This record gives sequence, structure tokens and C-alpha cells, in this order.
Amino acid sequence: MDVIYNNAGGATKQDGAVTEIELDEFWRTIRVDLFGTVLGCRFAIPHLVQAGGGSIINTTSIRAMIGTEGADAYTSAKGGIITLTRALALQWAKAGIRVNAIAPGVILTDRVRTMLRDDDPVRVKTPLGPSEPEDVAPLALYLASDESRQMTGMILPLDGGASAV
Repeated sequence: MDVIYNNAGGATKQDGAVTEIELDEFWRTIRVDLFGTVLGCRFAIPHLVQAGGGSIINTTSIRAMIGTEGADAYTSAKGGIITLTRALALQWAKAGIRVNAIAPGVILTDRVRTMLRDDDPVRVKTPLGPSEPEDVAPLALYLASDESRQMTGMILPLDGGASAV
């Protein structure tokens, strides 16, 4: 094993403010998004150490970097992935393991297409427009490759410019 790509998400049926969201729903999001990433790392690291190094790529979200009102479970889970990524990068660098994260903005998956209206403010706040799923692959491939051998602990926005607005 040389690479693991942790790309868990979308568990929340109904996110919201921490004062309003059902606690079971909050924990479900933490379990899938954050703990799923923890488990992926936990079970991959021994194999990466045995292989003499490699790359861990985690998926977080731009929403965890810039904040989002009313998505407390999602942003908590994805924020945890940011700090986990940085902690693991420091902890495993000497073993030759690089740990980085991609922070996508809006990705036009089938699920998102059904929810996002043409006049949605997200479209206005994303100068290059929402991304397609295939826009993530080249960045993930770069992080998986030796081309990124000097990168670890990085959180890379892929958000069509939304974080610049």
C-alpha cells in the first residue's frame, strides 16, 4: 500500500445549529465523516510504515475553514479532519508518510444538483462556479504522487475561489 484516500461524508440528513440538531444526527455525522477518516488512517498507517512511506489524503471541506452558519455537525467533523491531518503529518513524517487534505467547496454531485438552485447564493460566492467531481481527481493524484514529496500537513482548498471572496 502506498496511498490511502479518505473521502467520507454526506451522513447528515438534517444539519443545523448545535442547539437544534438532534444529537443522534450530530453523532452520526461525527462517526461517518471524522471517525471514518480516523479508522482509515489507523488501519493504513502500519502498512505505509511497512512500505517505507506513502501518502494519506483526507477530504475536509472549505466550509470547515471559513465557517458555515447552520451546519454545526458537518463543520465540526470536517474541522476535526483538518487538525487530525496536521497532527498525523507531524507524527508520521519521519516514517516517510505524508498527510494532506483537500478542502473542496461545492462539488456538483447528483445529490448536490438536486439541492442547488440556479439562483443559489453559493453560485454567486464561487467566482469560478461550483466544481465537478472530476475536478478533485488531479489534485488527489498529485498528492498521491512523488511530485508532492515535500508537502505534508497541508490543507488545500479546491473551491472555485469561494475562500477568496
